Order: sequence, then structure tokens, then C-alpha cells
Amino acid sequence: MSSQDTSSQNIPVIEQITAPQLLGVVWNWMLYGVLVVQFYVYSYNFLRDSRHIKLLVYSIFFLETVQTVLSGADLYYWFAAGFGNQDQLDISFASSFDLQILGSVVSLCVQLFFVYRIRVLGRLSEKRSRWLCVMICLLSVTGALGAIAAGIISVWANQIILGPLLVALDTTWIATNTLSDLLITSAMLYHLRRVWTKDGNLSNHALVSIVRLTIETNLVTTSVSIVSLVMIAVYPLQVYYMCPTYVLGKLYSNTLLASLNNRISIHDTYGTRGNVFDCQVVSVPSSTCSEATKDTIILETEKPQEDLMKQPVAETEIKERVKYVV
Repeated sequence: MSSQDTSSQNIPVIEQITAPQLLGVVWNWMLYGVLVVQFYVYSYNFLRDSRHIKLLVYSIFFLETVQTVLSGADLYYWFAAGFGNQDQLDISFASSFDLQILGSVVSLCVQLFFVYRIRVLGRLSEKRSRWLCVMICLLSVTGALGAIAAGIISVWANQIILGPLLVALDTTWIATNTLSDLLITSAMLYHLRRVWTKDGNLSNHALVSIVRLTIETNLVTTSVSIVSLVMIAVYPLQVYYMCPTYVLGKLYSNTLLASLNNRISIHDTYGTRGNVFDCQVVSVPSSTCSEATKDTIILETEKPQEDLMKQPVAETEIKERVKYVV
């Protein structure tokens, strides 16, 4: 009778350990399926993207593939090879590498990409945002370094349960991610308002679509980051934080690809006047726009094409004729 009471008391403890790990990995796999579809759409439609954009996309997809494989190895180690062994559930195995190190690298890359977009929007709205971009970069890098340090310590300790130092490092990572996402969203809203107030033409309608998707997806990642932060703060000695944190990296990568693939719908909506072209982002003579320095942008002329062909356009006036956003 006493053995039955002991086993019944251990069931909730096992559930507290196994449920976050199992649900986190399963949801991670589901989002990887979405990412594969997004990656296929991007690879099929944007072969002429600039090299650094394609390098970013392919690198993130590779890292996410490695992370998905390692999370599957974690699941096998905990629930197959370690079935019935509660002590094995406390061992981190590969989770410290795929959860904290790879997750932080992916989130850092995506946030730096949106910092670049904020910089381009600052040019459009004629409001420089250099210091805001620097602040977001510092926050993102600080959080990534904290997560990498936490992952290294966790690999060395080979334990999932967080100690005081790991709690501080993981809290720093998730808190800076949350703050960075909020700053990115606020900057997008600010620059969108300035551009829209200045000139509410068709090109800005395309800009609205880009910025709105960025804001919506950043709000999703911000919400999940807040959930992870609350779980670490309220339950520092439990593994509840693993469930939303496993999902967080895939949300960042899907956010990046969804933002890039959104150009397809913009092209369909503004087909004749707001097409997707390849041109250099900065205002330079068109003859210097080489294939190696091209970015995919939304381009719209402010006059009908017939008029532009009749009137010679000075190279210094290209900026006045073109609205662009990466």
C-alpha cells in the first residue's frame, strides 16, 4: 500500500518534467514543417535575390534542420532509451546546444535582418534611426551571448534544472529578445506613420503590407518570449520554460521567410505599378547596379512609363523617382 502511495506521489513530478519537453519538441517539429514549405516557396520564387539575403535564408534553414534533428535525438534519449528512468530525464543531453545555442543564433540573425529594414525605412521617412538600430543590435548580441554562455555551462553540467547562474543567463537572453522585438515593432510603426503621412501613394500601400506583416509576426515572437520569461521567473527550478523556448527559434525563422515571401502577394496586388525588381538599395547611378550588389526591393515610378521614356532623367534624380524597401 505504501508503494502505491509513493508511486502516485511521483506521477505529478514526472509529468512536470516530461510534458514541457515532449510538447516543446512536438511543436518544434510542426513549425519545422511550416518552415520547409516557406523555404521551398522562397527558393522557387526568388532566385535573383542578393547573395547575402540568400546566404541568410539558407544558413538559417540549415541551422533549423540541425536543431530539429538534435531535438529528435533528445526525445529519443529521454523517452525511448531512458524509458522508465527518471534520473535520465534530468540530463540535458543535446538540448543545451539545440535549444539555447542554436536558438539564440537564429534569433540574433533574424533580429539583425529587421534592424536593416528599420535602417531602410529610416531613409524612406527621412528620419535617421542609427541610435535605435545600435541599441537593438546591442540588446540582441547581449542576449545571444548570454544564451550561448548558458548553453555551454549546461553542457558542462549536463543538467536540465537551472541553477542561479543559468537562470540569470537565460533570463537575460529572453528578456533582451523581448525588448528587441518590442523596439523593432515600435520602430516599424513609427517609420510607417511618417512615410504614410508624407506621401500616401501606391508604393506606400505596398509598404503597409510589408510593415504590417513584420509587426504581426514580431508580436507573436514577443508573446512567446514573455511566456518563457514568466515561466523562468515563476518556476526557476522546473523545466516549464523549455516548451515555449523550443518553439521560439522556429517562430523567428518562419517570421523571416514569411516576411520575404510576402513580396509575392505584393506583386500580385500591385502588379502593374508595384512590381518586384532587382535594384540597388542606395541612390546610385543605374549603370553601377551590378548583379553582385543587388537587393530585392519594391519599386514604383512616380510617373507613367511613357512620360519617363520621353523625358531624360538625371542620375542624381533617381532617388526622387523611386520608392524602395527591402
